[in-house]
Amino acid sequence: MDKYSYRRRERISFFKPDTMVFLLLLQLLLTSGTLGYSLDNPLTYVRKDFVTGKPVTCDACQPGYYLRAHCTATQKSQCAPCPAGSFTAIWNYIDKCLRCSVCGLNEVVKKPCTASNDSQCACKDGYFFHPRYNMCTRHSECPSGQGVLTEGTAEKNTVCHSCPDGTFSNSSSARQNCTQHRSCSDVGLKTVLRGSSWHDSVCGSCDENIDQSSSK
Repeated sequence: MDKYSYRRRERISFFKPDTMVFLLLLQLLLTSGTLGYSLDNPLTYVRKDFVTGKPVTCDACQPGYYLRAHCTATQKSQCAPCPAGSFTAIWNYIDKCLRCSVCGLNEVVKKPCTASNDSQCACKDGYFFHPRYNMCTRHSECPSGQGVLTEGTAEKNTVCHSCPDGTFSNSSSARQNCTQHRSCSDVGLKTVLRGSSWHDSVCGSCDENIDQSSSK
């Protein structure tokens, strides 16, 4: 389960199953007439029989089911399957299944909800989960003069770095790294303007300079 929100269960890499188990156990303990839920034996629970007034050990319902009727001294527990759009992930004796989570803004379904597992959501391509805002946020773009050192993932934002000597970036991008300056001498030209971190080298030829002087 997402560590920030109960409804954002198993989102991206923040899933904490112990939290969901705790919430289910809390709901179990609040169920009327129950005396206890055994962590050592989660397949059963103890409750007081309303007719005899004595404790009885009841069978819990398996994942994917909920408790329709408690057991009695003469009758076993009655379980029913979770209807579409709901689930239970552990052995339980709650009176209704939990509602499946709905993926939020800028999220996609990683795994659909089943009767025994909640939906799993992940940030869509180009976004990451921002813990401060508790939502998926677009990857940052590296500005001119900087390149992408590490591309963003569903869990982490883009990491930028200043373009080192001999390289440049002349646009904002969340994917592009710095590009090597062109070598004017390799193509038989002279360097008119040396490249910087935010623009490429500008090349020219002596013939161009002569033509420009003659035309004046």
